[in-house]
Amino acid sequence: MGGLAMNHTPNVVPESDPAVKEIKRIDPFAAMAEISGDFLCLANAHGEPFYLNPAAKRMLGLADGKNAAETKLHDYYPADAWTQMRDVAVPAVNKTGVWRGRGRLRNVRTGEEFDVQTTMIRVRSPEPAGQSTLAILHRPIGDHDNLERSLAEAHARKHAILESSLDPIITIDHEGTITEFNRAAEATFGYPRDKIIGTKPSEVLFPPSMDPGHKERIERYLSAGEGSMLGKRAEIEAVRASGETFPAEMAMTISREQGAPVMSFYVRDIGERKKAEAEQARYAEELERSNRELEQFAYVASHDLQEPLRKIRTFSDRLLLKQAEKLDDDGRECLERMQSAAVRMQSLIDGLLSLSRVTTRGQNFEVVDLAQIAAEVVSDLEEPIQKLNGMVEVGKLPSIQADPLQMRQLIQNLIANALKFHREGVPPVVCISGRYVHGPESRKAGQSPTDEQCRIVVEDNGVGFEEKYAERIFGIFQRLHPRDVYDGTGIGLAICRRIAEHHGGTIAAHGSPDKGCTFEVLLPVAHPKRKPEGEEEH
Repeated sequence: MGGLAMNHTPNVVPESDPAVKEIKRIDPFAAMAEISGDFLCLANAHGEPFYLNPAAKRMLGLADGKNAAETKLHDYYPADAWTQMRDVAVPAVNKTGVWRGRGRLRNVRTGEEFDVQTTMIRVRSPEPAGQSTLAILHRPIGDHDNLERSLAEAHARKHAILESSLDPIITIDHEGTITEFNRAAEATFGYPRDKIIGTKPSEVLFPPSMDPGHKERIERYLSAGEGSMLGKRAEIEAVRASGETFPAEMAMTISREQGAPVMSFYVRDIGERKKAEAEQARYAEELERSNRELEQFAYVASHDLQEPLRKIRTFSDRLLLKQAEKLDDDGRECLERMQSAAVRMQSLIDGLLSLSRVTTRGQNFEVVDLAQIAAEVVSDLEEPIQKLNGMVEVGKLPSIQADPLQMRQLIQNLIANALKFHREGVPPVVCISGRYVHGPESRKAGQSPTDEQCRIVVEDNGVGFEEKYAERIFGIFQRLHPRDVYDGTGIGLAICRRIAEHHGGTIAAHGSPDKGCTFEVLLPVAHPKRKPEGEEEH
């Protein structure tokens, strides 16, 4: 203990000790010592403790009733920490009256060690013969270090986010002055960071003409900590260092740093997106116009071809009727082939007219009973079904909103196609059924009735096709089989696809050679109200 001696005084500190009397006399300081969360120990010049505050006893693991005089100072520290106190701290206190540093305390009950910040002070009594007292204060630094480390890590994360963001991030303090301007902001606006820090956004980044109340709005947001635009994205006009303006999307958030409001702007240059949207809208408009022109052309051309074709058929019939005896076999064969070609041409024209009418002459959508339509179609096809000794099975079919005439055409084309492409010597069997994909009782939360779909399936046991032709069969005039084997124009399935798409649905086919095929149609169950085709806005 001699290493801590500061002068020659008795080892036992009596109640008359000036330091003890001083603590008891100055009540406010005594109260502060008692309620302080820091370790406080008073020791005499020989290093013998005579006062420990409650926080010190808790850190040391001593009972509240334990008297400080019953302990030894060196018991409070691990060996290396005690050596530092004795050989470094005390000489410094003797020389300057105060020493500050870092050390380690030891819980005498558990042996647990923890780091502390240490302040040692030599307190001299004002009386001439007064004694010196050693005041030792310890503050645990584990929490402090963790806090500093957490703050440093948070700052590093914030910096990394700012610098790695692909979008400009601008932060202003409670006075509206820019305090953060990340790398993306430099690239987008064309200003170096050091030139922008300390300015106001309205002075350099956003043109004053954008919004006369922009500055006042920011001030209100900073003062109130809230605003209608916070957390929302809004389109604004921004300006680069070159003076060029550009469309941007901006969101604002407010947080607090050191008790003061801080506002952050998240800006995104949407100039390229705007150009792409405008280009896409232009392409869509051109495509729509082109489609309308093609449909009109198909309708007009097909309609205008009817009259000359009718004359070809009329005069060929007249030749065969009145001049047949004057024609040789070659002449009659030529006329018959001409008539056959005219009939085939008429079928093609009729098909083109039907295809163009899908969108140009569609009716208003109404509730359609698909089961009733399928039954009527089967009745209409009764003769070819009986001729082929075939069978059409109609399963359950729901009701949907649709154009009734087009639904009849869709189902009739699919069933007739299945009957036509039957295998030689095998009676055709066609099955048609349908169901809701999402019924009202199983509708997902937030899903509207227009999101529900109906799946219609038509299966057959016919010749089928290779899967690689699944898309080709829906093309206009596309055929997979010779005309002399299976007649037809190659427009029927193209009409089916046009009808499905006109209703906002899809159609797909799957098959295998000699194993039949399956057509699957997905259609919306309901549609939003719409005006009849061609009705103008007023």
